[in-house]
Amino acid sequence: MTASVIVTGVASTLLVVGPISEASATHGKEKTYTRSYKKTLDFYSKPLKRCVRTTLTGKVTFKHSILHKGKGGMPHRYRGVKVSDPKMETRVLTKCKGGKAATLTKAKLTQRWYESKKCKMDVAVTAGFPWSVAVTPTVECGKREAGTRSTTYSTKSKVYTQHNSGQPLYFTGQILLGMNSSKSLCLSGRPTVTAYIKNKSDSWAKTAKVCFEAPRK
Repeated sequence: MTASVIVTGVASTLLVVGPISEASATHGKEKTYTRSYKKTLDFYSKPLKRCVRTTLTGKVTFKHSILHKGKGGMPHRYRGVKVSDPKMETRVLTKCKGGKAATLTKAKLTQRWYESKKCKMDVAVTAGFPWSVAVTPTVECGKREAGTRSTTYSTKSKVYTQHNSGQPLYFTGQILLGMNSSKSLCLSGRPTVTAYIKNKSDSWAKTAKVCFEAPRK
């Protein structure tokens, strides 16, 4: 069943778009974990003669439990996923290996996030914040709704940084993983950069996958 739910609180309103999951089997003690991530991706533009180096950083919080009666032999349960402070920083170089700092005259930075382990969790955004939910083509899940944030910088610079402090992304629903498979929760970030030098531009998009696993007992 698909529905849109608005949950209101003192600080904000959370808009959830997607299916409402039914209760799963009984589970053991659920614990919450927070992990940091950092991924760096390079792209060299021949038309602009620039290397664009993008780094994604932030933290992922998730809840993990082991089901007493694993449904279909899938006892590992992940839910309550939140991406906090998802920062995107783009540096400009003359070349990707051993290059010197260079500049662009304008840049557009976009980051998209989605759950890529099972492609089942739905992204949720907080109403009033700059994140949006948009369908995007993905490597792992085909066309998939992703939390999307875009910023355009119209100034000459060597470094462009998109901060999202206090503007988290949420994922609703759950995924169940079997004993004999990888037990990691995986999210994918898909940064896109459009770089400009005066009247020339070039664009690229790549996928950075970040995976986290609850500590082994």
